[in-house]
Amino acid sequence: MYDGKLVHSARDEFGTIEIVDEATSRTMHFGSRARQTTMLLRDSVGLALSYTRCMLSALLFTSAPRSVLMLGLGGGALARFLRYHWPECRITVVEKRPLVVELAREYFALPSDEHFAVHVEAAENFLDDRRAGEYDWIMVDIHDRDGMAPALGQPEFFARCQKRLSGRGVLVANLWTGDRESLLEGIDRSLHQVFTGEVLHLPVARKRNTVAFAFNFALPSLEVGLSRRKATELEERYGVEFSQFLWDLMRYNKGLVH
Repeated sequence: MYDGKLVHSARDEFGTIEIVDEATSRTMHFGSRARQTTMLLRDSVGLALSYTRCMLSALLFTSAPRSVLMLGLGGGALARFLRYHWPECRITVVEKRPLVVELAREYFALPSDEHFAVHVEAAENFLDDRRAGEYDWIMVDIHDRDGMAPALGQPEFFARCQKRLSGRGVLVANLWTGDRESLLEGIDRSLHQVFTGEVLHLPVARKRNTVAFAFNFALPSLEVGLSRRKATELEERYGVEFSQFLWDLMRYNKGLVH
């Protein structure tokens, strides 16, 4: 079923998790060909999947975060990237499957230090916990083998997220535009209601993913020249195609540029 060598297979109450080694990368699968994580074998920090790079486009509108809450772990690609580039950033990860955490540590070089914490529980439960704290970024990437997790369709899910954001906070969500159109439409309505319209969408090129950005502050209109210069600077610093993402954001979000 895979384009490589199956190096590990395990099951938990939620289904199968398989690890596959290809020529230049290692991937995690939840019992289907869809890649939950890809790690480059010679560059464990690099972001191999385009949607993960798209999720960093929040940097076009705000500064590097002091704290990040990641809902959903997979193999921890974004966690590795953030830890490498922002070593003082406080990163909190919530993952409901203990097996995912175990395999991320064993096969995907999951970070382990004083600024990195993993909580094994459902995202919605963690968000309700008074000890959860406040974050500059909340990154939502919760999927199962069938696509987006049903929790994202709960009316209060994004309201819970918004309460955990700082005044400069941004929520970034990876949305899979597969065969659950009603779920996707409900998510979009919830985001616009909770964040009073301060929402942008960035389709992932040649994929069926869309990344949504919801801002806990009034989103200013972009000044094209300044934004392009910032995108170029970010591109040089992080090796991510921010100039292309900026163009796509301006193309797909009317009113972003005046």
